[in-house]
Amino acid sequence: MAGLMQTAKRKLGFPVEADDEDYYYDDYEGAGEAIADVTPIHAARASAHLTVAEPTHRIETAHPRNWADAKKIGLAYRESVPVIINLSHVNDADAQRLVDFASGMALAMRGRMQRITNQVFLLSPATLTTSEITGDSSRRFEDD
Repeated sequence: MAGLMQTAKRKLGFPVEADDEDYYYDDYEGAGEAIADVTPIHAARASAHLTVAEPTHRIETAHPRNWADAKKIGLAYRESVPVIINLSHVNDADAQRLVDFASGMALAMRGRMQRITNQVFLLSPATLTTSEITGDSSRRFEDD
């Protein structure tokens, strides 16, 4: 590479020095001696983690009609309020955008997004624990 640069300099009329490449390395020696304080990434994430909110006693339900209603969902979820999103009144393109938006919020806020039905989703914040009850749906309720 040095030969190519020197040849180009000669053809363009620039002076060619024998130690041209070493010039940059000589100035940089010792520049790395001062070490800055570095915060490990994991420690920064732990300190920037969401503050633990009081237990919530409310759940928001959202029935968006179009993409513009995403802001209302985001504002409620940002306050660590669980949000149930019903996408039955939204066209397919906006529904896909809303699902992508909601899953991004859940990831960013360290929360969770659960599909309840094909068009209903639950956004639960990190401070909320959800569980699933499963059972045999073919059994009917029986009186004891």
